Amino acid sequence: MTVIDKSTAAQPSLFQFDLLKGQHAISHFVSGRDGGVSEGELGGLNLGFRTSDDPQNVTENRRRLAQAMGITVSQLIFPKQTHSSHVRIVNENTQPDDLADTDALITNAPGLCICVMSADCVPILLYDPVNRAVAAVHAGWRGTVGKILTHTVQAMQQAYGTQPADLLAGIGPSISPDIYEVGSEVLEAARQAFGSTEGLIHKENGNGKGHFNLWEANRRQLKDLGVMTASIEVSGICTYLHHDRFFSARKSANQAGRFAAGILLR
Repeated sequence: MTVIDKSTAAQPSLFQFDLLKGQHAISHFVSGRDGGVSEGELGGLNLGFRTSDDPQNVTENRRRLAQAMGITVSQLIFPKQTHSSHVRIVNENTQPDDLADTDALITNAPGLCICVMSADCVPILLYDPVNRAVAAVHAGWRGTVGKILTHTVQAMQQAYGTQPADLLAGIGPSISPDIYEVGSEVLEAARQAFGSTEGLIHKENGNGKGHFNLWEANRRQLKDLGVMTASIEVSGICTYLHHDRFFSARKSANQAGRFAAGILLR
């Protein structure tokens, strides 16, 4: 990933996937923490209303994000995420209530910046340059074992004729496999979802805990669908270790703000 250093007191820095930044038919971003007005563990550019932050701060932070992207706030489309595996199509007539209980958005409508928020979970952006369609996906452990990314690609196939071999994918900053220790229920859910967990689970110990590799689990879904290896970029940035740059729920004992990833068809 590359940082687009625009940061001033009123304009945040944004990160971009190297694989996507040369695609002139789209704009995209992954936001960091700097450039906003929130304070404390929410410090900087918190974009989530479902936190303890003052809503006026979030409104101003979203305004600054839109300004940095060269769009209006009304063009930023956020679902109401619930760690589901639900995918929704977004168009000009979509209303906020249509996006309840939703963790992935797809669209082929220009000018709509579909976004997901995160604070350790994996944000994923997809672009189909052939059929001009995009997706934004939020994949925590529940979404990952529920294969929300697979459902998203299948929804793009059905709605837009997307062929997985044409897709470009960016797997964004999230908690890393070296840090992400989980309990036995998560490990068992991963085994049920993926069968072979080689490369997905490591550092298992006698108390039933182990480390789950969310990056590889989502990359594997893309590969199994037929997305080309060279068309998948994994940022490899750990939000826990780099909590000064990205929000981390685990590092902050669930007091963190939310950063976002978004993509827009020009």
